[in-house]
Amino acid sequence: MGLIEILKDLVYPEKAVCLACGRKYDHSEIEGICDRCLTRFSFITEGCPICGREVIPATLIAGEPCPECRAERPPFKLARSVFSYSGYAREILLEFKYGHRPDLAKPFADLLYLYYAEYLADKEIDFIIPVPMHGERKNYRGYNQAERLAAQLSQKTKLEYKDILQRVKNSLPLYTLTKKARKLELEGAFALKEEIKTDIFRGQNILVIDDIITTGTTAAEISHFILEIMQAENVYILTTASVPVKVM
Repeated sequence: MGLIEILKDLVYPEKAVCLACGRKYDHSEIEGICDRCLTRFSFITEGCPICGREVIPATLIAGEPCPECRAERPPFKLARSVFSYSGYAREILLEFKYGHRPDLAKPFADLLYLYYAEYLADKEIDFIIPVPMHGERKNYRGYNQAERLAAQLSQKTKLEYKDILQRVKNSLPLYTLTKKARKLELEGAFALKEEIKTDIFRGQNILVIDDIITTGTTAAEISHFILEIMQAENVYILTTASVPVKVM
């Protein structure tokens, strides 16, 4: 690079490109996604104190658990999600999930870190674990988005990352099923990888990372497994998005 090019880079530095909209931008609170795109995300600032999901209408919650958590208390200690699975944020998350966009893991993990710092930093987490994906589905998509998020978050928090679970049942796409059907479909879906011993997890606090909480069925089933088979003390859930609880 010649002197003229170096001087141009100093005076007119190359702008970053937003991974969401493709526009160049000067500044953003989250590296990789411009501030204009971030303003279109519906961030969750108040939700169910247990599952973390927004309740619609919000006036019915008033700091109390949502109707679903009141009806059946989930086995995890608490869950938190960064934004509502709707609108523009949903479009970008679907790109990450199905559109072969592993580059979106970094900005999404940075958002997860902000919510970790706000809600989970004082919980004495011992390990970060991703929700596993069945091998056939992972081969088809090219990667497990939960693994990418968990690995990135582990680097930021300095918490130990453990990819120790496997999905032994290639279940039907859960978004096509009712909550009751999801629960039946997920029975026996998770197992430890063969070489893993459970001793180090006994009595520990585990943070599980996933991309979306839809009904909370996957979060509940994996929490049961971690608590009963791995004998952990507590399970916490952190996801990029969650589907609101709608009270009719």
